[in-house]
Amino acid sequence: MEQKQSSNMLKDLLKNPRDLMNVARNPGKYAMDFYKSLSVQQKQYVAFAAGAGLILYGVYLNRQKRNR
Repeated sequence: MEQKQSSNMLKDLLKNPRDLMNVARNPGKYAMDFYKSLSVQQKQYVAFAAGAGLILYGVYLNRQKRNR
């Protein structure tokens, strides 16, 4: 039962806007507590998404620089 609860935590965060706003407003408190409660597999998903986001942001900035 506990495993099922932790496996749905990412989905629950996206479904509940109040929790998402708490994480955005105070990441030091809520985001780290939330991250620590994730399973190892979900932490890997978050790390991969963050890395992919940084790469895409770098590509976007590079294109903006070329267009000037």
